[in-house]
Amino acid sequence: MQVTMARLQRLFRSTLVTPYPVDGTNDEQRRGLQMLWWDTLLSAMSAAFVVDFETLYLLELGASSTTIGARASIVASAALLAPLVGAWLVARSGRRKIWVLLSGGGLGRVALFLSALAPTLFMNPAASVTYVLILTAVRSFMGSVTLPPFNSLFGDLVPAPIRGRVMGIRMMASSAVTVLMLPLAGYLIKAIGGSQGYQATLLVASVLGFAATCFYARIPEIQGEESQRQRPGVFAEGFKSFTHDRGFVLFCIINFIWTLGIQVSGPFFSVHQVETLGFGVDTIALLATIVTVFNVFAVRAAGPLVDRYGAERVTAIAMLLVPLMPVAWIFARTPLTVGLARVYGVLAWAGVHVAAMPLILQISPARYRSQYIAIFNTLNGVAAVLGPLPAAWLYATYGFRTNLLLSAIGRGMGALLFLVAYKRGIFRSSQEGEGPLAEPGTVK
Repeated sequence: MQVTMARLQRLFRSTLVTPYPVDGTNDEQRRGLQMLWWDTLLSAMSAAFVVDFETLYLLELGASSTTIGARASIVASAALLAPLVGAWLVARSGRRKIWVLLSGGGLGRVALFLSALAPTLFMNPAASVTYVLILTAVRSFMGSVTLPPFNSLFGDLVPAPIRGRVMGIRMMASSAVTVLMLPLAGYLIKAIGGSQGYQATLLVASVLGFAATCFYARIPEIQGEESQRQRPGVFAEGFKSFTHDRGFVLFCIINFIWTLGIQVSGPFFSVHQVETLGFGVDTIALLATIVTVFNVFAVRAAGPLVDRYGAERVTAIAMLLVPLMPVAWIFARTPLTVGLARVYGVLAWAGVHVAAMPLILQISPARYRSQYIAIFNTLNGVAAVLGPLPAAWLYATYGFRTNLLLSAIGRGMGALLFLVAYKRGIFRSSQEGEGPLAEPGTVK
Protein backbone atom coordinates (compact mmCIF):
# COMPACT_ATOMS: atom_id res chain seq x y z
CA MET A 1 0.00 0.00 0.00
CA GLN A 2 2.83 2.37 0.89
CA VAL A 3 4.55 1.57 -2.41
CA THR A 4 1.34 2.33 -4.31
CA MET A 5 0.90 5.67 -2.52
CA ALA A 6 4.51 6.60 -3.24
CA ARG A 7 3.98 5.86 -6.93
CA LEU A 8 0.81 7.96 -6.99
CA GLN A 9 2.66 10.83 -5.35
CA ARG A 10 5.45 10.62 -7.94
CA LEU A 11 2.86 10.51 -10.73
CA PHE A 12 1.08 13.57 -9.32
CA ARG A 13 4.38 15.43 -9.04
CA SER A 14 5.46 14.56 -12.57
CA THR A 15 2.11 15.46 -14.19
CA LEU A 16 1.14 18.55 -12.24
CA VAL A 17 4.12 19.97 -10.37
CA THR A 18 6.92 19.22 -12.88
CA PRO A 19 5.39 18.13 -16.19
CA TYR A 20 8.12 19.85 -18.21
CA PRO A 21 11.44 18.22 -19.29
CA VAL A 22 14.54 18.88 -17.20
CA ASP A 23 17.14 17.26 -19.48
CA GLY A 24 20.54 18.88 -19.04
CA THR A 25 19.42 21.34 -16.35
CA ASN A 26 21.16 22.10 -13.06
CA ASP A 27 19.54 22.62 -9.65
CA GLU A 28 19.18 26.38 -10.14
CA GLN A 29 17.51 25.95 -13.52
CA ARG A 30 15.14 23.32 -12.14
CA ARG A 31 14.06 25.66 -9.33
CA GLY A 32 13.53 28.41 -11.87
CA LEU A 33 11.50 26.16 -14.17
CA GLN A 34 9.20 25.23 -11.28
CA MET A 35 8.53 28.88 -10.43
CA LEU A 36 8.03 29.66 -14.12
CA TRP A 37 5.50 26.82 -14.28
CA TRP A 38 3.32 28.30 -11.53
CA ASP A 39 3.70 31.77 -13.02
CA THR A 40 2.49 30.30 -16.33
CA LEU A 41 -0.61 28.72 -14.78
CA LEU A 42 -1.67 31.82 -12.85
CA SER A 43 -0.94 34.16 -15.76
CA ALA A 44 -3.09 31.97 -18.01
CA MET A 45 -5.93 32.11 -15.48
CA SER A 46 -5.64 35.89 -15.41
CA ALA A 47 -5.56 36.21 -19.20
CA ALA A 48 -8.62 33.96 -19.60
CA PHE A 49 -10.71 36.59 -17.81
CA VAL A 50 -9.47 39.36 -20.10
CA VAL A 51 -8.32 38.49 -23.62
CA ASP A 52 -11.55 37.30 -25.23
CA PHE A 53 -13.63 39.98 -23.49
CA GLU A 54 -11.60 43.20 -23.86
CA THR A 55 -13.22 44.17 -27.14
CA LEU A 56 -16.67 43.26 -25.82
CA TYR A 57 -16.02 45.38 -22.73
CA LEU A 58 -15.28 48.41 -24.90
CA LEU A 59 -18.38 47.75 -27.00
CA GLU A 60 -20.43 47.58 -23.78
CA LEU A 61 -18.98 50.94 -22.73
CA GLY A 62 -20.11 52.45 -26.05
CA ALA A 63 -17.08 52.13 -28.34
CA SER A 64 -17.68 52.02 -32.12
CA SER A 65 -16.11 49.55 -34.58
CA THR A 66 -13.82 52.36 -35.73
CA THR A 67 -12.65 52.83 -32.14
CA ILE A 68 -12.01 49.11 -31.88
CA GLY A 69 -9.81 49.30 -34.97
CA ALA A 70 -8.04 52.36 -33.60
CA ARG A 71 -7.48 50.50 -30.32
CA ALA A 72 -5.22 48.01 -32.07
CA SER A 73 -3.09 50.86 -33.42
CA ILE A 74 -3.04 52.61 -30.05
CA VAL A 75 -1.89 49.45 -28.33
CA ALA A 76 0.78 48.83 -30.96
CA SER A 77 1.96 52.45 -30.86
CA ALA A 78 2.35 52.33 -27.09
CA ALA A 79 4.47 49.21 -27.44
CA LEU A 80 6.55 50.50 -30.33
CA LEU A 81 9.73 51.61 -28.56
CA ALA A 82 9.12 49.77 -25.30
CA PRO A 83 11.25 46.70 -26.20
CA LEU A 84 14.24 48.99 -26.79
CA VAL A 85 13.71 50.39 -23.30
CA GLY A 86 13.70 46.87 -21.92
CA ALA A 87 16.88 45.94 -23.80
CA TRP A 88 18.63 49.12 -22.62
CA LEU A 89 17.70 48.35 -19.00
CA VAL A 90 19.18 44.86 -19.35
CA ALA A 91 22.38 46.15 -20.97
CA ARG A 92 22.93 48.85 -18.35
CA SER A 93 22.07 46.78 -15.27
CA GLY A 94 22.90 43.21 -16.22
CA ARG A 95 19.62 42.19 -14.57
CA ARG A 96 16.51 40.74 -16.17
CA LYS A 97 14.03 39.54 -13.54
CA ILE A 98 13.58 42.89 -11.80
CA TRP A 99 12.45 44.56 -15.03
CA VAL A 100 9.88 41.84 -15.69
CA LEU A 101 8.51 42.32 -12.17
CA LEU A 102 8.33 46.11 -12.41
CA SER A 103 6.90 46.38 -15.93
CA GLY A 104 4.47 43.71 -17.16
CA GLY A 105 4.28 41.92 -13.83
CA GLY A 106 3.84 45.12 -11.83
CA LEU A 107 2.60 48.33 -13.44
CA GLY A 108 0.92 46.41 -16.26
CA ARG A 109 -1.25 44.53 -13.80
CA VAL A 110 -1.99 47.68 -11.83
CA ALA A 111 -3.32 49.19 -15.08
CA LEU A 112 -5.51 46.12 -15.58
CA PHE A 113 -6.99 46.59 -12.11
CA LEU A 114 -7.67 50.28 -12.77
CA SER A 115 -9.42 49.41 -16.06
CA ALA A 116 -12.15 47.70 -14.06
CA LEU A 117 -13.07 51.03 -12.46
CA ALA A 118 -14.06 52.81 -15.70
CA PRO A 119 -17.89 52.64 -15.35
CA THR A 120 -17.58 53.56 -11.65
CA LEU A 121 -15.42 56.63 -12.22
CA PHE A 122 -17.09 57.97 -15.37
CA MET A 123 -20.75 58.36 -16.24
CA ASN A 124 -19.90 59.58 -19.72
CA PRO A 125 -19.43 56.60 -22.12
CA ALA A 126 -16.84 58.46 -24.20
CA ALA A 127 -14.78 59.22 -21.09
CA SER A 128 -14.97 55.58 -19.98
CA VAL A 129 -13.78 54.34 -23.37
CA THR A 130 -10.92 56.85 -23.42
CA TYR A 131 -9.89 55.90 -19.88
CA VAL A 132 -9.79 52.18 -20.73
CA LEU A 133 -7.87 52.83 -23.95
CA ILE A 134 -5.22 54.81 -22.06
CA LEU A 135 -4.79 52.04 -19.50
CA THR A 136 -4.68 49.45 -22.28
CA ALA A 137 -1.85 51.44 -23.85
CA VAL A 138 -0.03 51.45 -20.49
CA ARG A 139 -0.42 47.68 -20.27
CA SER A 140 0.86 47.30 -23.80
CA PHE A 141 3.92 49.46 -23.09
CA MET A 142 4.76 47.61 -19.89
CA GLY A 143 4.22 44.23 -21.46
CA SER A 144 6.58 45.11 -24.30
CA VAL A 145 9.26 46.39 -21.91
CA THR A 146 9.07 42.92 -20.37
CA LEU A 147 9.83 41.00 -23.58
CA PRO A 148 13.63 41.44 -23.88
CA PRO A 149 14.45 40.73 -20.21
CA PHE A 150 11.96 37.85 -20.04
CA ASN A 151 13.25 36.16 -23.20
CA SER A 152 16.87 36.77 -22.25
CA LEU A 153 16.38 35.11 -18.86
CA PHE A 154 14.37 32.30 -20.47
CA GLY A 155 17.30 31.61 -22.81
CA ASP A 156 19.63 31.08 -19.84
CA LEU A 157 17.02 29.23 -17.78
CA VAL A 158 16.05 26.64 -20.43
CA PRO A 159 18.74 24.67 -22.35
CA ALA A 160 18.34 24.75 -26.14
CA PRO A 161 17.52 21.04 -26.66
CA ILE A 162 14.36 21.23 -24.50
CA ARG A 163 13.02 24.68 -25.40
CA GLY A 164 10.42 23.37 -27.83
CA ARG A 165 8.98 20.93 -25.31
CA VAL A 166 9.04 23.50 -22.52
CA MET A 167 7.22 26.03 -24.71
CA GLY A 168 4.74 23.39 -25.88
CA ILE A 169 3.93 22.30 -22.33
CA ARG A 170 3.65 25.91 -21.12
CA MET A 171 1.23 26.71 -23.94
CA MET A 172 -0.66 23.45 -23.38
CA ALA A 173 -1.09 24.31 -19.70
CA SER A 174 -2.18 27.84 -20.56
CA SER A 175 -4.78 26.52 -22.98
CA ALA A 176 -6.04 23.91 -20.52
CA VAL A 177 -6.41 26.54 -17.82
CA THR A 178 -8.22 28.77 -20.29
CA VAL A 179 -10.68 25.97 -21.04
CA LEU A 180 -11.56 25.89 -17.36
CA MET A 181 -11.64 29.64 -16.79
CA LEU A 182 -13.41 30.89 -19.93
CA PRO A 183 -16.83 29.42 -19.11
CA LEU A 184 -16.57 30.88 -15.63
CA ALA A 185 -15.68 34.29 -17.04
CA GLY A 186 -18.56 34.13 -19.53
CA TYR A 187 -20.95 33.02 -16.78
CA LEU A 188 -19.89 35.91 -14.51
CA ILE A 189 -20.41 38.45 -17.27
CA LYS A 190 -23.82 37.11 -18.17
CA ALA A 191 -24.98 36.51 -14.57
CA ILE A 192 -23.99 39.96 -13.31
CA GLY A 193 -24.92 41.69 -16.55
CA GLY A 194 -23.87 44.92 -18.24
CA SER A 195 -20.55 46.58 -17.63
CA GLN A 196 -20.51 45.30 -14.04
CA GLY A 197 -20.01 41.78 -15.35
CA TYR A 198 -16.89 42.82 -17.21
CA GLN A 199 -15.69 44.73 -14.16
CA ALA A 200 -15.90 41.56 -12.10
CA THR A 201 -13.81 39.56 -14.55
CA LEU A 202 -11.15 42.28 -14.69
CA LEU A 203 -10.88 42.32 -10.89
CA VAL A 204 -10.48 38.53 -10.79
CA ALA A 205 -7.85 38.77 -13.53
CA SER A 206 -5.93 41.35 -11.53
CA VAL A 207 -5.78 39.22 -8.38
CA LEU A 208 -4.60 36.17 -10.32
CA GLY A 209 -2.05 38.27 -12.16
CA PHE A 210 -0.50 39.60 -8.96
CA ALA A 211 -0.27 36.04 -7.65
CA ALA A 212 1.63 35.07 -10.82
CA THR A 213 4.04 37.94 -10.26
CA CYS A 214 4.81 36.59 -6.78
CA PHE A 215 5.91 33.26 -8.24
CA TYR A 216 7.99 34.87 -10.98
CA ALA A 217 9.81 36.84 -8.29
CA ARG A 218 11.18 33.54 -6.97
CA ILE A 219 12.92 32.58 -10.24
CA PRO A 220 16.73 32.70 -9.80
CA GLU A 221 18.65 35.28 -11.86
CA ILE A 222 20.49 32.67 -13.95
CA GLN A 223 23.98 33.79 -14.93
CA GLY A 224 24.60 34.28 -18.66
CA GLU A 225 26.33 36.60 -21.09
CA GLU A 226 23.81 39.38 -20.40
CA SER A 227 23.59 38.87 -16.64
CA GLN A 228 26.34 41.32 -15.78
CA ARG A 229 26.52 45.08 -16.06
CA GLN A 230 27.94 46.08 -19.42
CA ARG A 231 29.92 49.11 -20.46
CA PRO A 232 27.80 51.85 -22.16
CA GLY A 233 29.08 51.02 -25.65
CA VAL A 234 27.75 47.46 -25.63
CA PHE A 235 24.18 48.61 -26.32
CA ALA A 236 25.31 50.42 -29.47
CA GLU A 237 27.44 47.43 -30.45
CA GLY A 238 24.33 45.27 -30.42
CA PHE A 239 22.70 47.49 -33.05
CA LYS A 240 25.84 47.44 -35.17
CA SER A 241 25.93 43.65 -34.96
CA PHE A 242 22.29 43.53 -36.06
CA THR A 243 22.89 45.64 -39.18
CA HIS A 244 25.60 43.18 -40.29
CA ASP A 245 23.49 40.10 -39.54
CA ARG A 246 21.77 39.53 -42.89
CA GLY A 247 19.89 36.47 -41.70
CA PHE A 248 18.28 38.24 -38.77
CA VAL A 249 17.52 41.35 -40.83
CA LEU A 250 15.71 39.18 -43.37
CA PHE A 251 13.90 37.42 -40.54
CA CYS A 252 12.63 40.79 -39.31
CA ILE A 253 11.50 41.86 -42.80
CA ILE A 254 9.57 38.64 -43.31
CA ASN A 255 7.86 39.00 -39.94
CA PHE A 256 7.03 42.63 -40.74
CA ILE A 257 5.09 41.49 -43.83
CA TRP A 258 3.53 38.64 -41.86
CA THR A 259 2.37 40.95 -39.08
CA LEU A 260 0.85 43.40 -41.57
CA GLY A 261 -1.19 40.54 -42.98
CA ILE A 262 -2.37 39.52 -39.52
CA GLN A 263 -3.37 43.06 -38.51
CA VAL A 264 -5.59 43.53 -41.54
CA SER A 265 -8.12 41.16 -40.00
CA GLY A 266 -6.95 40.50 -36.43
CA PRO A 267 -8.73 43.33 -34.57
CA PHE A 268 -12.15 42.56 -36.06
CA PHE A 269 -12.92 38.89 -35.44
CA SER A 270 -14.86 39.59 -32.23
CA VAL A 271 -16.55 42.65 -33.73
CA HIS A 272 -17.61 40.58 -36.77
CA GLN A 273 -19.11 37.90 -34.54
CA VAL A 274 -21.12 40.45 -32.55
CA GLU A 275 -22.15 43.00 -35.19
CA THR A 276 -22.47 40.87 -38.35
CA LEU A 277 -23.18 37.33 -37.16
CA GLY A 278 -25.18 38.38 -34.09
CA PHE A 279 -23.42 36.09 -31.60
CA GLY A 280 -23.89 36.75 -27.90
CA VAL A 281 -21.14 36.74 -25.30
CA ASP A 282 -22.13 33.24 -24.16
CA THR A 283 -21.76 31.88 -27.71
CA ILE A 284 -18.38 33.56 -28.13
CA ALA A 285 -17.20 32.19 -24.78
CA LEU A 286 -18.39 28.68 -25.69
CA LEU A 287 -16.59 28.78 -29.04
CA ALA A 288 -13.43 30.08 -27.40
CA THR A 289 -13.59 27.22 -24.89
CA ILE A 290 -14.04 24.52 -27.53
CA VAL A 291 -11.27 25.92 -29.67
CA THR A 292 -8.94 26.12 -26.70
CA VAL A 293 -9.42 22.39 -26.06
CA PHE A 294 -8.00 21.69 -29.51
CA ASN A 295 -5.17 24.11 -28.85
CA VAL A 296 -4.16 22.10 -25.76
CA PHE A 297 -3.35 19.08 -27.91
CA ALA A 298 -1.94 21.08 -30.82
CA VAL A 299 0.75 22.95 -28.88
CA ARG A 300 1.59 19.85 -26.83
CA ALA A 301 2.29 17.94 -30.04
CA ALA A 302 4.27 20.81 -31.58
CA GLY A 303 6.84 20.99 -28.76
CA PRO A 304 8.63 17.68 -29.44
CA LEU A 305 8.54 18.42 -33.18
CA VAL A 306 10.40 21.69 -32.60
CA ASP A 307 13.10 19.95 -30.55
CA ARG A 308 13.42 17.07 -33.00
CA TYR A 309 13.25 18.81 -36.39
CA GLY A 310 14.25 22.37 -35.54
CA ALA A 311 12.29 25.54 -34.90
CA GLU A 312 12.92 26.92 -38.38
CA ARG A 313 11.57 23.82 -40.17
CA VAL A 314 8.42 23.65 -38.05
CA THR A 315 7.88 27.40 -38.55
CA ALA A 316 8.25 27.11 -42.33
CA ILE A 317 5.60 24.38 -42.55
CA ALA A 318 3.18 26.00 -40.10
CA MET A 319 3.38 29.40 -41.79
CA LEU A 320 2.20 27.84 -45.04
CA LEU A 321 -0.93 26.54 -43.28
CA VAL A 322 -1.92 29.76 -41.48
CA PRO A 323 -3.08 31.81 -44.54
CA LEU A 324 -5.92 29.36 -45.12
CA MET A 325 -7.46 30.34 -41.77
CA PRO A 326 -8.81 33.76 -42.90
CA VAL A 327 -10.03 32.07 -46.08
CA ALA A 328 -12.07 29.66 -43.95
CA TRP A 329 -13.61 32.63 -42.12
CA ILE A 330 -14.96 34.00 -45.42
CA PHE A 331 -17.40 31.07 -45.53
CA ALA A 332 -18.14 30.95 -41.79
CA ARG A 333 -21.65 32.11 -40.93
CA THR A 334 -22.95 29.92 -38.11
CA PRO A 335 -21.46 29.02 -34.72
CA LEU A 336 -20.53 25.62 -36.17
CA THR A 337 -18.66 26.96 -39.21
CA VAL A 338 -17.00 29.70 -37.15
CA GLY A 339 -15.93 27.03 -34.67
CA LEU A 340 -14.45 24.91 -37.47
CA ALA A 341 -12.55 27.92 -38.86
CA ARG A 342 -11.18 28.70 -35.41
CA VAL A 343 -10.19 25.09 -34.76
CA TYR A 344 -8.26 25.00 -38.03
CA GLY A 345 -6.63 28.28 -37.02
CA VAL A 346 -5.27 27.00 -33.72
CA LEU A 347 -4.02 23.79 -35.35
CA ALA A 348 -2.21 25.78 -38.04
CA TRP A 349 -0.83 28.35 -35.62
CA ALA A 350 0.46 25.82 -33.06
CA GLY A 351 3.80 25.29 -34.80
CA VAL A 352 4.38 29.01 -35.27
CA HIS A 353 3.58 29.81 -31.65
CA VAL A 354 5.63 27.03 -30.07
CA ALA A 355 8.64 27.56 -32.34
CA ALA A 356 8.68 31.37 -32.04
CA MET A 357 10.83 31.75 -28.92
CA PRO A 358 13.20 28.82 -29.66
CA LEU A 359 13.74 30.21 -33.15
CA ILE A 360 14.58 33.76 -32.11
CA LEU A 361 16.85 32.48 -29.33
CA GLN A 362 18.53 30.21 -31.86
CA ILE A 363 19.34 32.87 -34.43
CA SER A 364 20.24 35.73 -32.07
CA PRO A 365 23.71 35.94 -30.44
CA ALA A 366 23.58 35.49 -26.67
CA ARG A 367 25.69 38.60 -26.04
CA TYR A 368 23.20 40.89 -27.78
CA ARG A 369 20.04 38.82 -27.29
CA SER A 370 18.00 41.58 -25.63
CA GLN A 371 18.85 44.10 -28.35
CA TYR A 372 17.99 41.64 -31.13
CA ILE A 373 14.69 40.74 -29.49
CA ALA A 374 13.93 44.42 -28.93
CA ILE A 375 14.62 45.33 -32.57
CA PHE A 376 12.51 42.41 -33.77
CA ASN A 377 9.56 43.39 -31.58
CA THR A 378 9.89 47.08 -32.46
CA LEU A 379 9.72 46.37 -36.19
CA ASN A 380 6.75 44.09 -35.61
CA GLY A 381 5.24 46.91 -33.58
CA VAL A 382 5.52 49.27 -36.54
CA ALA A 383 3.62 46.74 -38.66
CA ALA A 384 1.02 46.40 -35.90
CA VAL A 385 0.55 50.19 -35.90
CA LEU A 386 0.25 50.52 -39.66
CA GLY A 387 -1.98 47.50 -40.27
CA PRO A 388 -5.16 48.36 -38.35
CA LEU A 389 -5.44 51.92 -39.74
CA PRO A 390 -6.48 50.98 -43.31
CA ALA A 391 -8.05 47.79 -41.93
CA ALA A 392 -10.66 49.80 -40.00
CA TRP A 393 -11.57 51.72 -43.15
CA LEU A 394 -11.78 48.50 -45.18
CA TYR A 395 -14.01 46.90 -42.55
CA ALA A 396 -16.38 49.87 -42.43
CA THR A 397 -16.45 50.39 -46.22
CA TYR A 398 -16.28 46.96 -47.81
CA GLY A 399 -17.01 44.54 -44.99
CA PHE A 400 -14.99 41.85 -43.23
CA ARG A 401 -14.58 39.62 -46.30
CA THR A 402 -12.22 42.15 -47.87
CA ASN A 403 -10.13 42.22 -44.70
CA LEU A 404 -9.97 38.44 -44.66
CA LEU A 405 -8.89 38.17 -48.29
CA LEU A 406 -6.13 40.77 -47.95
CA SER A 407 -5.04 39.17 -44.70
CA ALA A 408 -4.66 35.79 -46.41
CA ILE A 409 -2.55 37.40 -49.15
CA GLY A 410 -0.27 39.17 -46.65
CA ARG A 411 0.21 36.04 -44.55
CA GLY A 412 0.85 34.00 -47.69
CA MET A 413 3.58 36.36 -48.84
CA GLY A 414 5.31 36.15 -45.46
CA ALA A 415 5.06 32.35 -45.46
CA LEU A 416 6.56 31.98 -48.94
CA LEU A 417 9.44 34.34 -48.14
CA PHE A 418 10.22 32.41 -44.96
CA LEU A 419 10.15 29.13 -46.89
CA VAL A 420 12.65 30.43 -49.46
CA ALA A 421 14.96 31.73 -46.72
CA TYR A 422 14.73 28.43 -44.84
CA LYS A 423 15.56 26.41 -47.97
CA ARG A 424 18.67 28.54 -48.42
CA GLY A 425 19.82 27.81 -44.86
CA ILE A 426 19.58 31.41 -43.68
CA PHE A 427 18.08 30.57 -40.28
CA ARG A 428 20.75 28.21 -39.01
CA SER A 429 21.84 28.54 -35.41
CA SER A 430 24.17 31.46 -34.68
CA GLN A 431 25.49 29.78 -31.52
CA GLU A 432 27.54 26.66 -31.02
CA GLY A 433 25.59 23.96 -29.18
CA GLU A 434 22.21 25.40 -30.09
CA GLY A 435 21.78 23.75 -33.44
CA PRO A 436 18.21 23.05 -34.51
CA LEU A 437 18.75 19.29 -34.87
CA ALA A 438 20.12 18.71 -31.37
CA GLU A 439 18.50 15.58 -30.01
CA PRO A 440 16.18 15.94 -27.01
CA GLY A 441 17.99 15.07 -23.83
CA THR A 442 21.45 16.25 -24.88
CA VAL A 443 23.29 18.71 -22.70
CA LYS A 444 23.95 22.17 -24.05
